[in-house]
Amino acid sequence: MGLRWKRFRVAAFLLLALVFVALFLVRGWSALEGLGGPAESGYWRVSPRWLLAGLGLGTANLLGMAALWVWLARRFGERIEYLEGIPAWLGANLGRYIPGKVWQLAGLAAYMRGKGHSSSVAVLSALALQIVVLVTGLLAAVLALGGRIEKAFGGSVLVPILMAAGLLLLLHPAILRRSTAGLARLLREDSGDGPAGKATGQAREEAPKSGETLLIGLATLAAWWLYGVGLWCIAAGLLEDPIGDPVTLMGIYAASYVVGYIALISPGGLVVREGAMILLLATVLSVPAGVGAVLAVAARIWAIVCELAAFGVAMLLRYASDRAGPTDPEAKGAP
Repeated sequence: MGLRWKRFRVAAFLLLALVFVALFLVRGWSALEGLGGPAESGYWRVSPRWLLAGLGLGTANLLGMAALWVWLARRFGERIEYLEGIPAWLGANLGRYIPGKVWQLAGLAAYMRGKGHSSSVAVLSALALQIVVLVTGLLAAVLALGGRIEKAFGGSVLVPILMAAGLLLLLHPAILRRSTAGLARLLREDSGDGPAGKATGQAREEAPKSGETLLIGLATLAAWWLYGVGLWCIAAGLLEDPIGDPVTLMGIYAASYVVGYIALISPGGLVVREGAMILLLATVLSVPAGVGAVLAVAARIWAIVCELAAFGVAMLLRYASDRAGPTDPEAKGAP
């Protein structure tokens, strides 16, 4: 009965997340149609090869980010296979679209606990990765756009710099160890001889070192650049006239993501991220509002479709692995 209940909770979470994802897609597509079709608007048309290239880049990027989370969880002491952890992270990531900012982490914690893993390690590693994503996103925006992003951050480029510095403090190994202990007490994993308790205890001793955090930061910075290339492909696949370059679009996408993420009342940063992108496109590249709106809405649809595609690919790989038998013997030992 306990196993059935756990499976039901996971299935219910995924179903609810997919319902809200579908609503986001419908709303986004309706908004795109409201901006006028190719024949009506005169400034956008559809080029499938560029759109497929953007979809491929975005999907590969998300699979890479999920693999980074698994690596980080293993570094914290959790023994989890990549083919198990990647779909778990991607599935939980869909919880961002459920109103309320807690569902993504709650879904991940529930799934990991149901599989006998430490939910506190899962949550802490997800939070650590999210901090790195935000820090590198701010860095990408500052490097690519410089002072031109100030309108998105309250009129001063110092705001993203100070935000990045403050977030970096949260990645200090001592703070990570204290965070692990606090989460373990909150999730009642501060003691015990089971796998979850052992992983939590090991995580307190093996927080990632500064060099390892730097490597993750470089990897996520590269991911932001790939997102810039992907957005450039989406723009080439939709707009009659190309705009910007991958580096500039990387900065615009990264700044918009950060602004949308810190908007706590907006699930998935809906509307806030699009508004920031339209503003930055107009400020940095002098893109007309109508063209900027097309690209901003298309970028949202692109991001959602990439998340669904990455989750689908991860589930297929997991299914194929389960049928073929264990393929990751390293995960059975110490990370």
